[in-house]
Amino acid sequence: MMKPKKLIALFTIAAMSMIVSCSGNNGESSHMHDGSEHSMEPIHVELSWNPGDVSVNQKVVFEAVVTQGSEAVDDAKAVLFEIVNKNNEEDKQELEGKLSGNGTYKAESILMKEGNYDVTSHVTARTQHSMPTKELTVQP
Repeated sequence: MMKPKKLIALFTIAAMSMIVSCSGNNGESSHMHDGSEHSMEPIHVELSWNPGDVSVNQKVVFEAVVTQGSEAVDDAKAVLFEIVNKNNEEDKQELEGKLSGNGTYKAESILMKEGNYDVTSHVTARTQHSMPTKELTVQP
């Protein structure tokens, strides 16, 4: 039978070996730090649409300009425009934004009913999420 001091010493050596071997990453980047090359400065999303005054059955281009500091963000993981009729929340659209360059993401739609809508751009970029909302009024 092993003496308690030797057993404790053996256990300590085994535990230290496991800790040291598990902490090495062989020069590879850890998944926890994949976004470390990006600043932690918040992303900024400027939401707009064109034309500014929208009528029923008129094509509307929704636009989100994404920046971080003074840099345009062209590598967003997801940009989604959510358009919800304020009088009927079941009347909603979700449009995927496509990069058109210089941090600008766009999507097109036609709104068939007059009324007030909440337009939210959901942007996921550089480990952050931003979702500004603006109200859009569709005229007859």
